[in-house]
Amino acid sequence: MLNMNATEVMNRLKAAGAAERAADLETRFGTGNYLGVPPQTLEDMARELRQEIAFPARLMVAQELWNSGVLEARLMAAKLLTQARIADDAAVWDQICAWISEAGNWAELDALANAGARRIVTDLSRMETVHRLAKSERTLDRRAALGLSLPLAKLAHPDEDEKNAIDDVLFWLTHALQDADKDVSRMADTWLRSLGKHDRKHASMVRRVVQSRTNAD
Repeated sequence: MLNMNATEVMNRLKAAGAAERAADLETRFGTGNYLGVPPQTLEDMARELRQEIAFPARLMVAQELWNSGVLEARLMAAKLLTQARIADDAAVWDQICAWISEAGNWAELDALANAGARRIVTDLSRMETVHRLAKSERTLDRRAALGLSLPLAKLAHPDEDEKNAIDDVLFWLTHALQDADKDVSRMADTWLRSLGKHDRKHASMVRRVVQSRTNAD
């Protein structure tokens, strides 16, 4: 593993940026700091950096990148923490949760949710945070709840604990499907379609509940 710091990572990101794409990002997300790094380049770079930087240094690098406020740096911060197995991951989970409250757009939020979902799979007690986010008045929090729990929807053969966790999500998913914000309702639909690929019974049940509620209104 190399001893790479956040400045070196930022220099890599800047070198991969493109002014035209940065302008497009500003049009999409509003005034901010953008480098214009293509998504696939970010993915490839993150894969390399996860090999080059070990924990706990990687968490420190990620923190510096996030604090820069640059979109691509924040996305990279989340991607550096996106890993199936992380020993003693409590600090990583806490940091992801803290950043979710700071995320300013769906791109940052989804990257964080993707990272956090890996941590939930290893410790289902963290679903308590997900349920709390699902009830939040903040749109990005409600979307985060869906992204964090999405791996549960994709489990073809969940064990008993995972089945219970899925049932807990289904309890509020019907409301997410009818969320006034389309970014949330579309994500909820993605969650349910993922579940429906291997559990049509529960997916259909959720659809019927939503339909009956709609008809009642």
